[in-house]
Amino acid sequence: MDIIVTTTDRIENCRISRYIGILRSSAVVGAEVALADFFADASRNYRRKLDGIYNSALQDIRLKAAAAGADAIIGLHSEFQDVFAKGKTRFVVSLIGTAVRLEQCCDDGQPRQGGGVTQFDLRRNLLSVNLLRQLEKPGFNPGADDWDNIVRYALYDVAPQLYRRYLVLASETIGSSHPSEKRLLLDNFIPFLQSMDYEQAAEIVYSDTTTSPYVFRNVVKACNLFHPQKVAQMMTPKNKHTVISLLDCDKPVYDRKDLEYMSAIVEYLDNLPDTGHYEEGRDGLFSKTGTMLVCERGHMTPVQLGGHCTALVEGSGAICNLNVKGITEQEVLAINAFKDKVDILKSLLNNDSL
Repeated sequence: MDIIVTTTDRIENCRISRYIGILRSSAVVGAEVALADFFADASRNYRRKLDGIYNSALQDIRLKAAAAGADAIIGLHSEFQDVFAKGKTRFVVSLIGTAVRLEQCCDDGQPRQGGGVTQFDLRRNLLSVNLLRQLEKPGFNPGADDWDNIVRYALYDVAPQLYRRYLVLASETIGSSHPSEKRLLLDNFIPFLQSMDYEQAAEIVYSDTTTSPYVFRNVVKACNLFHPQKVAQMMTPKNKHTVISLLDCDKPVYDRKDLEYMSAIVEYLDNLPDTGHYEEGRDGLFSKTGTMLVCERGHMTPVQLGGHCTALVEGSGAICNLNVKGITEQEVLAINAFKDKVDILKSLLNNDSL
């Protein structure tokens, strides 16, 4: 597997023909040691462990690059972290880089010649086809060996099916009595999605925003998959709560086209139709008690204009908290924070000389 890896943003004597996307890889080594042990006589043993886990992560990211059709990884950045929990220290090695296709090879500057199918490509496609067949079966979830192959060979073809299963499982209460395959899906799907290209991952996640809006929002948040264009396309009165729930999510890089869509989202939210109305309340025939809000749930409570319903929701004991447009106080705060984000982004982009 001839994948070139470099920490620089270019490769000498080679021209990059296509940027495929960002790749990530992480590996963990656990040890019941303190950091101070790394400066003791035994430090060589632990350094060897770190070297081993680094090489494992490097091999993994190379495999992902090969599976994505890349020739090289540029801009490789590595990070070592220690996480102390339950009396043990775990060392996490994380790698991130950009997978690219090269127009020329690095040895003689001549165009890269094609020739045959590699064993890796054949193995990857066989695994993908077989797993897709398995995923057609109701109730099937990948096991540990399947997940090893999904990650090692970057089987992104199966991501849409895994996402549909994840939406259902993550909205359920999964306990220790449930099959381990369900737990494996819950534990592995998000890191797998994070290893994908942003646009590719967003296309999958935004394909289903209704099965479980809460889980959908959490996936967008965890993977930095806020997609202004796709969120703008969701803007209907029926989806207003889901749209508002996404406003505190982010994406890796914003551009001027994103700003256009985000400004459209602000305009839409500023002009939400009223789902309730105001009435003048009366104690008797001639005495007024002030303005009453009749919210979309039919509650009537005294409020100031722009206020929120203070009635209790039947059966839940929770305060209704909807205003005349059918949104809560927390949602109003989220909208205002998003407006600040849009204003700051506009200022930054306007100051960008590129």
